Amino acid sequence: LQKFTLVDKKPHNTFHHVLYIIHRDSLLDTETIIRRAVVDDIEDIKELTLGLDNEQLINDDVYNSIVNSETKHQTFVAKIAKTITGVFVTSKDVNLNYYKSHFHIQDSILLPEHDRRGHTRLLHSVMNPIYERNTRYCLKEILRLSAKTCLYFEIANHTVIPQIFNELIHVRTRRFPHFLRRKWDHERNIYEDAEEENRRNKI
Repeated sequence: LQKFTLVDKKPHNTFHHVLYIIHRDSLLDTETIIRRAVVDDIEDIKELTLGLDNEQLINDDVYNSIVNSETKHQTFVAKIAKTITGVFVTSKDVNLNYYKSHFHIQDSILLPEHDRRGHTRLLHSVMNPIYERNTRYCLKEILRLSAKTCLYFEIANHTVIPQIFNELIHVRTRRFPHFLRRKWDHERNIYEDAEEENRRNKI
């Protein structure tokens, strides 16, 4: 079933069977080529992202990463023959100190074993569903071509979850107890606030 795609059931479906489908073109996944995107790819990428909730944002980031030499992003495409089957936008660098202070990344990564420049962040990922089973290979090639060893993907409240999400692992956030007690005030010393509160409680 590695080449097949599981079809989601409708919400009120009580049928116990499951359905897998396969498109004949998906058998050509061994011919997939991953490379940096060029100007000639822009129109084909727009066709791939057509109808997505964040379509405009993806297209803007793709265009900027291709035509702007000083951009902080880079775009890769997956192609079979002359057809673009996937597009991926990554960052050239990450705020590693932020990840170390806000997430338990050391539980999943041996940081000393990775070069500082070997970290990247996935901003956008769009794959043709026919070739969804080929996403792991695409990730490996993107990391190889960009000379990166660690890939991060951040999720916010309105983040559109890409199909490639299933290939990633979840990293726990660090807890900041003082965030839970009151609204964080960056202009005041949290230790002074705690001492003042203790004095009020004693009175």
